[in-house]
Amino acid sequence: MSDPPAGKGPPSLITMVFSTLVHILLLAPVIYIISLALSDGRYNMLFSWHPICMSVGIGLLIMEAVFSISGEAYLGHKLSRPNRVNLHWILHTVGLILIAIGLAIIVANKIENSRQHFATPHSILGLISIILAFLTAGFGIVTNNPKWLYPRVRPVLLKIVHAFGGIAVTILLLASIITGTYTKWWPGSETGRNLVFASLFFAGFFILLKPILGAVSRSKVVFGPPPTTA
Repeated sequence: MSDPPAGKGPPSLITMVFSTLVHILLLAPVIYIISLALSDGRYNMLFSWHPICMSVGIGLLIMEAVFSISGEAYLGHKLSRPNRVNLHWILHTVGLILIAIGLAIIVANKIENSRQHFATPHSILGLISIILAFLTAGFGIVTNNPKWLYPRVRPVLLKIVHAFGGIAVTILLLASIITGTYTKWWPGSETGRNLVFASLFFAGFFILLKPILGAVSRSKVVFGPPPTTA
C-alpha cells in the first residue's frame, strides 16, 4: 500500500479494518498487563509500575509511532508525510520517557530489596533494547536533519540505516515485554500469557511488514546493480 497524499478522502474499508485489528492486538495485552499489575492492591508496590510503564511505553506509544509513520494507521491516514514524521518522533519521545521511568523503577526496586541488577535474560534483553532504542532515536534526529552530514553522507543512506535500526529495536522491545511475562512476577494465567505473546507477535508482524519491505526495496535501489541501458 502506498503512502496516501495529504487531503485524501476517507480511508478504504480494508484500511479501517486493518488499522482496527492492529490496535485491538496492541490494546488487549497492554490492558491485561495493566489490570494484573494493579490487581489485589499491587498498585501500592513500586515494582508494579514497571510493567505498566513498559507496556504502555512500548506496546502502545512506540508501536503506534512505527505504525503511524507508514501511513497505514487510521489516525495518521490523512496526515502528510512531514506531519507523520512529527507524530512519529513525538510518540517515540513520550514512549521513551515512560521506558526510562520504567527502568528507573526496576533499578530502585532492586536496590530497595538488595537484589542483583540485570541478572536474568529478561532484564539483560530489556537493558540492551532500551540502550539501542535511545541510540536509534538519536540517529533519527540526524536522519531528520540530513543537511548535517550532507554531502558526505547521502540522506537515503541515513534513512536506510535508521529504518533497519528501528525495525530491529522494535522487535527487541516487543521481545522484552514478552519475556517479562515469563518471569516470577507474572500473576496471570498460562492462557493469558500465551494470548499476550500471540497478540504482540501478530501486531508486531503487521506493523513491521511495510517498513521491512520498504527498507529492503530502498536498499536494493541504492546498493543494487545500476539499471542497464538499451
